[in-house]
Amino acid sequence: MMRTTVSNTCRRVGVAPLTVALLTALLMMALAACGSDGAPSGDQGDTHPNGEPAAMIEPSQLISQAEAESIIGHTLDVVEDTEEERVGLKQRLYTATDDMNALLQIGITQQAAMPPEQTQTPEDLYRAITENFDDAVQVDGIGEEACFATPGLHILESGRYILVAVGNTSTDAARQKLKEAGRVAVENLRAALR
Repeated sequence: MMRTTVSNTCRRVGVAPLTVALLTALLMMALAACGSDGAPSGDQGDTHPNGEPAAMIEPSQLISQAEAESIIGHTLDVVEDTEEERVGLKQRLYTATDDMNALLQIGITQQAAMPPEQTQTPEDLYRAITENFDDAVQVDGIGEEACFATPGLHILESGRYILVAVGNTSTDAARQKLKEAGRVAVENLRAALR
């Protein structure tokens, strides 16, 4: 079941709109912190080896509804798909039908989704987040790089910046869910890029 209204989202999931807003605000702050020297840095991750543009990766390709349900342990609805073009971010929020505090949000920032005038790369945004949060804790074994920082698990993989959130991240159970979701997202991204 797909829902796209923010008001419906707000009624069903009190913390989810805050998570969506926080993620968007964090990426906008990262964009500002990166500055704009007019030159994109590093591998853009938006072309195949033969030079053709890469396919746009959708959040649902990283974590499907069935995968989200398995990770969270609840029946879930797709509540909202959102996009913030300025930073090349696409997000999908899943919420539980039987527990309004159970949620999984998956976001992907990719160069292919950014406007041509954007000079910062997904890697630049990932670095800004990880370097500017004192609470960032490195996580080994997920993607090229990963860390826990507000509001969840931040992952750098194949020139793309992935963020997974499950609400409260202070418990070991939540962090285990984040790690599982991160592994699934990276595996599915790698498969989509083949």
